[in-house]
Amino acid sequence: MGWLPDPLHPAVIHFPIALVFVALAFELVARHPRGQGLATAAGVLVVVAALGAVAAVVTGNWAADEAVVSRKVAERVEDHEERGEVAMWTLLVVAAVRVLAGARRWLAGARGWVYIALLALAAVAVVRAAQAGGRLVFEHGVGVAAATGEAPGPSAQGETAATQP
Repeated sequence: MGWLPDPLHPAVIHFPIALVFVALAFELVARHPRGQGLATAAGVLVVVAALGAVAAVVTGNWAADEAVVSRKVAERVEDHEERGEVAMWTLLVVAAVRVLAGARRWLAGARGWVYIALLALAAVAVVRAAQAGGRLVFEHGVGVAAATGEAPGPSAQGETAATQP
């Protein structure tokens, strides 16, 4: 599949990160009488964010299978994987709740605020996974091609992705 980005994981991950926050904003605005027109779009965004999270986990697993990292970094990769799976499952549950509750018009009143709180928790789970992934890239160089020529030394932690166990 030469038309797909390689590696695919970095190209996929930003969609659920962005969409969960746009969905949350749309859901909040849709609570106002003048913003109710955004309710359907908010629901679609939640579903697309959840599907994007599935794609992020799948491509992340592919990337992890190919990564050559030290034991210390491998533990951090595992932590990132676990956080990503928590975010994915949380978003899938929130999307299912949104589809069912939206179809039955259960999002009015207090139930709507409970749903928004669940969506906010999903956003927190996404942020936690994203932070762990960002640390892998920026502190340990995971998934970063080796530079040619003179390059700065390894990070302050002294671990790089190219280090063998």
